[in-house]
Amino acid sequence: MKQKSILITIFLLSLFPALSAQQKTALVSGEVITADGEPAEAISVFIEDTPYGTTTDRYGKFKMQAPTGKHTLVVYSFRAHRVEVPIEVVADTENHIPPITIIETSQQLGEVVVTGQFSPQSLRNSLYKVKVVGRDQIEKKGAVNAQTLLNTELGVRLSNDMALGETDFELLGMSGNNVKVLLDGVPLVERGAKKQVLSQIDINTIERVEIVEGPMSVIYGTDALAGVINIITRKRGKDGINIGARLHEESVGSEYNFFTEKGIHNQHLLLGYTMKNGLYADAGFTHNGFGGWRGNETGRALRFQSKEQYITSGTVGFIADRWKISYKPNFVNENILTLGDINELTNSAVDKEFIVKRFTQQLHSDVEATNRLRFNLAASHQSYNRRTRTTTLDMATGKRTLALGESLQDETGFNLIFGRLTAVWKTLDNLTLQPGVEYQVSKGHGDRIDGERSINQTAMFLSAEYTPIEWFSARAGVRSTINSSYKAPKAIPSINFKFGISPDMDLRLSYGRGFRAPTLQELYFSFHNANHNIDGNPDLKAEHSDSYLASWVWRMVHNNQTRYTLTVSGYFNDFKNRISMMRRADKPEFITYGNIGKYKTTGFSIENALTWKNLSAHVNFMMVGRYNLLNEEEQWQNANMTDFRFSPELSASINYDWEKVASISLFYKYTGKRHEYRIVENNPVLQGLNDYHWCDITLSHPIVKYLTANIGVRNLFNVSEVTSTVPGSSSGHGTSGGSAQMGYGRSFFAGLRFDLGR
Repeated sequence: MKQKSILITIFLLSLFPALSAQQKTALVSGEVITADGEPAEAISVFIEDTPYGTTTDRYGKFKMQAPTGKHTLVVYSFRAHRVEVPIEVVADTENHIPPITIIETSQQLGEVVVTGQFSPQSLRNSLYKVKVVGRDQIEKKGAVNAQTLLNTELGVRLSNDMALGETDFELLGMSGNNVKVLLDGVPLVERGAKKQVLSQIDINTIERVEIVEGPMSVIYGTDALAGVINIITRKRGKDGINIGARLHEESVGSEYNFFTEKGIHNQHLLLGYTMKNGLYADAGFTHNGFGGWRGNETGRALRFQSKEQYITSGTVGFIADRWKISYKPNFVNENILTLGDINELTNSAVDKEFIVKRFTQQLHSDVEATNRLRFNLAASHQSYNRRTRTTTLDMATGKRTLALGESLQDETGFNLIFGRLTAVWKTLDNLTLQPGVEYQVSKGHGDRIDGERSINQTAMFLSAEYTPIEWFSARAGVRSTINSSYKAPKAIPSINFKFGISPDMDLRLSYGRGFRAPTLQELYFSFHNANHNIDGNPDLKAEHSDSYLASWVWRMVHNNQTRYTLTVSGYFNDFKNRISMMRRADKPEFITYGNIGKYKTTGFSIENALTWKNLSAHVNFMMVGRYNLLNEEEQWQNANMTDFRFSPELSASINYDWEKVASISLFYKYTGKRHEYRIVENNPVLQGLNDYHWCDITLSHPIVKYLTANIGVRNLFNVSEVTSTVPGSSSGHGTSGGSAQMGYGRSFFAGLRFDLGR
């Protein structure tokens, strides 16, 4: 209670600063543009020697209160790159400043990020190492879901569950249950450890994806040990009518039927309207059809299961000078069909359907109380229901009946209520505080959960960013959590440093402690039949990690035509109390969960980014090291086994824009061997997955204004199965060893995209 009282006191004191005497002010507005005439987003604009300031929006526009009289307006893009404009603020009127041009081009300005930031800012100014996959890359790649978008990203590894039709992923050597997936900064309800939600987000609504490497538990809580994937959706359009439409057709290997069944079929439509008074609304519908892939199967069964998705979404919002609010509902209806082979004795087949209904509601609000104090509210209510329906099909009559038997009919549901309130208080010109409180209720029920269970969690956190001198910034934070079902960590700290070694060279150093709370399934799972006896463990503790990261950035060339940036990074993660399955000591035939595991990852990366005229290229290399757990046990230790097993990754993305004609893009990734020691017949043996190459090539052509066509080839090297020496490597659901299914061969796609007012 003492810990809770101290944090509440700190939070309340932070929210109510003493207000100094206010002088007379008036509204100042204007626009900031880049050297090539594009809107300059997230640029700091402030009145010199006063607390009055703001940042530009996505259109480069700004509005703020300013004291009356003569002042100097400062427009600040990068350190040492600033523009000073003398202005006179007149009372009782809106003072409009003529457009201000900064010296950077839109390419030099770079990406704007929001994940983990006090306010939107340039990627270059962030204290975190953030990777951005922008809307331009989404469109050029012809992505149909988050998996096809991220599969060539450095540090990301995908794996397919052939039985369930799902895809899991790793980030920097850590599995998906150690990575936090956010939608506009809000966590999404999950069924289990696999991040199935990534395939249930409409790719057509995504503005960009921000990937933050390293723990972010102070801000985002549980699961953010390896990092955060924040999916940022598209915001309101320009004033007037907004229309977005897409038609995408793609083969699945050599299998394709026009518009139906075999192949990939994506249709999307969005209609919206933005009023000049700040009110806006839109509604969208998307259909994703995936006909599955037969591969080498000869019966009814498919190698990749077919999937049908229907997604509806909408937004209603309002933007005023000092506050904004938006409400976003989203509904996903998904059906994955697993066909069974014909039983010749009964002339029947058993089919399974996995039916998912996901409903997500989000409410976001920002209020600028004063020039130094801003509040942000994010709230969400989510429901997730997954039903397994098994039926028997009589091949002679075509009659379908529900199949009888253990676990053939199953239903699981989860609900999430989430709320986060934060404040950003600029206490001094060089010190900013961010106090916050977060509340979350998770509920679960189903045939494999012991009754209806719930977990209540309250967290409070405080971050402070201090910039005592122009070339140095530090940010420290701490989070404390109270959980109704397990003993949560008392304090989760983090600290980040950023050094501006020179105007074109930065160094970032960080330490963070992360944690992962036990899930409802791990606490209360209950699954018993003739082949399984699995129970949850309500006495589980949270996993936790200590993580260190260093990143050095050198902008070697930075002029109007050419830009070359070199980034060298290294990391080390030490995980303890990992939750793993184990046999009960009192009943060896029963399996439960326990805090029995430990794990470490380490690695480094070298990233090269080049922009020259209309050509942009990124060539990156990474080594990912995974800990050899057998070295912990004396009986298996020997001189030939190292502490870490390393696997390399190489990625490249090259794009050339032929103005007003076309753009051609290449996305390539080499995924190196991943072999680890396992005990086979009482001996340590190296097992794992062999290496493979993946490459996509696309061409985009603007037909007329607002309408663009794209064509491409996906999986140019025709990868399907990759040799594996791990039994059950493809899915873990009864698949024998020998190969892992990484794809379905070379595919071709074509599409049309219409964008008006977006």
